[in-house]
Amino acid sequence: MIPVALPSAGFFFLMAASFCGLAGLACWLGMLAVSKRCRAAMRAAPIKHGVGLLLVALLSAPSLAFLYAIWRVDQQSARAAAARQMSLTQAARIGAIDMPAGTRLTLRRTGEPETFTLAEFPQAVAVGGVQATRVTRELTDEYDSKTYALAATYATSLAATAAGTQSVDGWRCDASRGVTFDTARDGALVRMAHCVLAPGNTVVTPARSADADINAAALALPMGSDLRASDGNRYVDGFTDADRWEVEPPEGTVLRIAGLALQDPLLRLDEKRRYFELPTGTLPCDLVLGEMHYTAGTRVRSAPRNWRNEHPDAWVFSPWNGQPAHRDGHADVSVTQSVVQAPDGKVLAVVDSASVGVFRYPELVVEDRPAKPKTGQCPAQGS
Repeated sequence: MIPVALPSAGFFFLMAASFCGLAGLACWLGMLAVSKRCRAAMRAAPIKHGVGLLLVALLSAPSLAFLYAIWRVDQQSARAAAARQMSLTQAARIGAIDMPAGTRLTLRRTGEPETFTLAEFPQAVAVGGVQATRVTRELTDEYDSKTYALAATYATSLAATAAGTQSVDGWRCDASRGVTFDTARDGALVRMAHCVLAPGNTVVTPARSADADINAAALALPMGSDLRASDGNRYVDGFTDADRWEVEPPEGTVLRIAGLALQDPLLRLDEKRRYFELPTGTLPCDLVLGEMHYTAGTRVRSAPRNWRNEHPDAWVFSPWNGQPAHRDGHADVSVTQSVVQAPDGKVLAVVDSASVGVFRYPELVVEDRPAKPKTGQCPAQGS
């Protein structure tokens, strides 16, 4: 931690008084400029009024010096920002991008085009399959471990903005909201890391287990969903899951996964865009499944790793918001427990929530809790 000396209380008092004096000086000079009576009074007693004006001016000096210093800093910042702007007079390849003449660049450091953080093209340029009109980059600086001198600057990510819907890695993305790519040290694009989905994207999800003749179903992803690339969930024993994409629909979205209606589901997909895991979701309304009775707001996830081999299609229901789950002929399931249940309703186990990857963290509620959805507004369960 770096110690910082704060100004004394006397300094703040002096500056407050100085700004009051500056306001008084401005009013006094304004009155002299517009009022003949004030000018006549000044001529009648020049020494008296002159001394008063001088005292007010002296009191205003600290605030005037402060405002002048701020103005100087603003001017220097404006000149530095202008120096970091440049336009290409001829086509050039910068940061692994072929840029046409007329491209406007904003640089991290003056005179170093390779450190550009923003590029605006006069016409669309192909960037990772996107016909981009604008590119922004996140840069990182690398320093020598001994001298602490700047050793290198390179991009870690690049966001390409374009018009309309464009296809990237088989996904239909809303390019007007930017498509982000991970980059190598030389600026080359490694893979798409994030985009906001446009209409027309579908993924393969499991159908209801009870439907023996149906092994999979196509799920249309809603417009506005966030798509993120993944390297797979890693465990402490070194095992890595097969998920390669993560889809987060807009808040309030209700999707049907394997016949179960879920609100705000987070989907993980494999490299072939097939359903792999649902780490979190919420029941939008009350649900009766077999002998279990769940209330709206119950958290839902797919079978965790320790259950996948034997029961890959199982659901985990976790009572939430202080509402236990009711089980016919048994004690209620408390909010510290979870129910592992097959899609056909068979209860496989009632376990401690932490053992199936369901954890509770403190939540800060800044608004009233949303009203519970009415039963008539809830989507019917089943396919």
